[in-house]
Amino acid sequence: MDMKADVAIVGGGLAGCLAALRFSIAKPELEVVLVESSDRLGGHHTWSFHESDLSAESLEWIKPLADHSWTETSVAFPRLQREFKGAYHTLRSETLHDKVKSRIKTVLLNSKAKRLSESHVELENGDIIASRCVLDARGVASLNTASATGYQKFIGFDLLLEEPHGLKHPVIMDATCPQLDGFRFFYLLPFDEKRVLVEETYYSDTPELNRERIARSIESYAERRGWKIAKREREEEGVLPIPMTSEYITNSLGGEALPIGMRGGYFHATTGYSFADAVRIAEFLSSLEDVTTQAARDGLMKFRRSFISRQRFYRLLNRLLFQASEPSLRYTVMQHFYELQQDVVERFYAGRTTWGDRLRILSGRPPVPLERALKSLSERSLQSRAGSAR
Repeated sequence: MDMKADVAIVGGGLAGCLAALRFSIAKPELEVVLVESSDRLGGHHTWSFHESDLSAESLEWIKPLADHSWTETSVAFPRLQREFKGAYHTLRSETLHDKVKSRIKTVLLNSKAKRLSESHVELENGDIIASRCVLDARGVASLNTASATGYQKFIGFDLLLEEPHGLKHPVIMDATCPQLDGFRFFYLLPFDEKRVLVEETYYSDTPELNRERIARSIESYAERRGWKIAKREREEEGVLPIPMTSEYITNSLGGEALPIGMRGGYFHATTGYSFADAVRIAEFLSSLEDVTTQAARDGLMKFRRSFISRQRFYRLLNRLLFQASEPSLRYTVMQHFYELQQDVVERFYAGRTTWGDRLRILSGRPPVPLERALKSLSERSLQSRAGSAR
């Protein structure tokens, strides 16, 4: 079966779904086809964002998607316990699936793409989708261990507890735990008085997840907090690249579908958060007068240049984390960062770090050996070493 569309989006994760939703709001006259290889949109994931990450205009259409919202967050390190005022929101994949299915007329589930071009999508079953604009939102293409990349990897459990957990707000990082396999911390989202998402996260040199060990570790963490688990209701996991050079930001060529979201490298290089950039690109694409792959590519090139420049500082921080720090002491870099003023922290998460912020983040005695820190400053030399390794 062949079909035609104004916009064909391949990949029903965060970036693909937000792009489809934004088109339905800004250009409802366009025929949008969303293609997803699994039986659900969004998989099993939780996406979070600080309200300060987005503009007021963006929040108007994004906040109604949120499942949960809080007015403050906190972090915990061996030498720092701190709360931050400011709204924090979470969107879950189940809600994203329902919202998109209710707004987008043509959603093709269990449909794997075999070949993409700037004007066609060929599915494995032989069907062809002809489209003026083809967007590739299939997530990270690969985790290339030969490149200059670290990894953020995590496993999370939704836990139903026998008694209230006592948390009033999310804990972004609880690093008051033994530092194994790099920088290790727990991420907590309290959904109601007895339900909480507990994620164990690592900034590691390797992408492998030891699922059995982490499952036991999460149970032990709950026990240390005095929580008795009644039921494990949901699981999620992920492995994200933490890049140290700009090579991960894809430059699409003529004749190709346009990569967006994680596929294009549009995420915060240090935190791994992709929500804000997925929103911005969705808004950009839906604002085009002529919605074609080539017009989107031409327009996105300016965004891409600015994005590479804005992310340069975060890639430097990644080199300090992975190249200059001892794995068991990586937490000290983040502990030092969270001691700074709240507005500096907010701009960091939003990807809008100023030159003054950068000086504050790097000021004082570095929490890593000075000689290693100096060697980590050059992105070009690291790119050369990574290239020779390949």
